[in-house]
Amino acid sequence: MIKIDCSELSGETKLAMAEAISNGLGGTGVALLDGNKIAIDSLSGPEIGAALIQSLVKSYLLTRKDASNYRIEDSGDLIIVHSSIQVSEKEKKTKELLPPGLLQCPTCGYLATSQNQYEDHLRIHDLMRGIAR
Repeated sequence: MIKIDCSELSGETKLAMAEAISNGLGGTGVALLDGNKIAIDSLSGPEIGAALIQSLVKSYLLTRKDASNYRIEDSGDLIIVHSSIQVSEKEKKTKELLPPGLLQCPTCGYLATSQNQYEDHLRIHDLMRGIAR
């Protein structure tokens, strides 16, 4: 199974990349978030090749305004996407743009109006991954 290491990317970018890859596979496979990785799963037909996945990742990155901030490294069944902007810097920029009193989920961008609502939302992500908080 091919995986894409996205540990240097923001949650929003990971989700967008997974969606773009799934769309590019045209129903033969699906890209699923698995922690800091995107796992590619075949739905029908033969196993999906790393060359196709790498091409879809490159295509997605080229559509971004900040495409020059990314580079791809190929390690067989693991494709690593590097970013020159660290995730913590991206999250700081996002938090600086938020109005006071709002909390934003780093994984999907959901906006919460209270700490309790924010923590409940994070628990949903954990439950979907099978992690108890």
